[in-house]
Amino acid sequence: MSTTTHLAIDLGAGSGRVMAGHFDGKKLRIEEINRFANDGVRLPTGWHWNLLQLFTDIKRGLAEANKRHGASLVSLAVDTWGVDYGLIDKHGRLLGEPWMYRDSRTDGMMDEAAKILPREDIYNRTGIQFMFFNTLFQLLAEARKNPEAVAAADQLLFTPDLLTYWLSGERVVERTIASTSQLLKAGGGEWDLELAEKMGIPSRLLRPVTDPGRAIGSLLPGVMEETGCGKLRVTTCGSHDTASAVAGVPAGTAQPLFLSSGTWSLIGRELNAPIVTGETYRVGFSNEQGLNGTTRFLKNVAGMWLLQECKRHWDAPGRPLDYGSLVAEARTAKPSLLLDPDADEFSRPCDMPAAITAYAAKTGQPAPASRGEFSRAILESLALRYRGLLAQLRTWMPDLPDTLYIVGGGSQNALLNQMTADATGLRVVAGPVEATAAGNVLAQLMATGEISSLDQGREIIRASFEPEVFEPRASAAWDEKAGRFEALSASV
Repeated sequence: MSTTTHLAIDLGAGSGRVMAGHFDGKKLRIEEINRFANDGVRLPTGWHWNLLQLFTDIKRGLAEANKRHGASLVSLAVDTWGVDYGLIDKHGRLLGEPWMYRDSRTDGMMDEAAKILPREDIYNRTGIQFMFFNTLFQLLAEARKNPEAVAAADQLLFTPDLLTYWLSGERVVERTIASTSQLLKAGGGEWDLELAEKMGIPSRLLRPVTDPGRAIGSLLPGVMEETGCGKLRVTTCGSHDTASAVAGVPAGTAQPLFLSSGTWSLIGRELNAPIVTGETYRVGFSNEQGLNGTTRFLKNVAGMWLLQECKRHWDAPGRPLDYGSLVAEARTAKPSLLLDPDADEFSRPCDMPAAITAYAAKTGQPAPASRGEFSRAILESLALRYRGLLAQLRTWMPDLPDTLYIVGGGSQNALLNQMTADATGLRVVAGPVEATAAGNVLAQLMATGEISSLDQGREIIRASFEPEVFEPRASAAWDEKAGRFEALSASV
């Protein structure tokens, strides 16, 4: 079999890239074509995404991919972070700059929604945890604060759907990204139109969803001309980046434990059906949808966001710090502080070192005195947060596996990986780093008929990438820290 090349357009909340997946029938090789920043833009109206610049950067990546691999190019698909969207009118024109999910316009919207329908009812319908930036609350804010845009809108397209539309001219709403909205029925492909109506969201905005791994069209002539690419097929993938990342988990058994580690940490287990109970509502677990009808039963944790914001504050003009150096400083730093990474004061762009220092004072703990101590506090606290959530999972699932698969950019952080193994007592298998791009490509291979299933795709992942394994080391110190962390979380 000749090698085929499939392009994964993978956008995170901090950066984007175009990746090439080269498949020879047995193994997959991932190559970075280009990488670019994805910085939110603060306008007088609030925080927005610069989606036009992202589209330009994507087309530059496609042009470079064509120069390198034009003859072998077969298809492309887009994945991004969740919940955010654009509204388009009946002519297909974008109505305003898409909002950034951390914008403050959703302040108070969860409480407003609860006045219309009790929170537990919303959870029972959708199976999605309550987070202030969920699409449900963004649209509620839109309907109340910008009714003119809602009135002019003909359709909602989530961020990857909008970029796919600009590339192909095809308007599809992919199922995994739709499931992050808190408007899709739990475990199904139908919108909860009754819920939308109660919230003042017009049903015309919510078009039928399309499964991942489906061929939907080809590049528009204008994009072909601009990039030099031929009639490249455009497919759906797990358009929510976590759906693609979990598809890229190299598990050899069903229902693996996973941790997709990046700006957000998403920790949970792949299941065959959602779990929606009063207890999962109370703890705040989500039932997001994945490839081949799977459910990603998971909990969002702030992840590397805190360290990213610290780094942003510490970076000198023209001389950005390297994450590797911060991790090295954390390795030798003295432990000083534990913090709840999901505390409200850390949820938005801010002077993160100052916010952490204020948190230390509020909780009666010594403030970090160096970059290494700040970094260590964040990493230890994340490991302890993972420990608590896995313990909660074990109460629901006594058969919990003894291996945790960590994928994504955060899987390169060997210190955090070892901390996680030690804190949880689980064997940690880290990698592939490019699990999201690999999972994106697997869906394209299914769409083009080169493979038949997710299980076959994971066999390819296992054959293609060598993970790093971290064995747990018994440590009474982690038990002591866990007790302090639990007490801290309960008191603030």
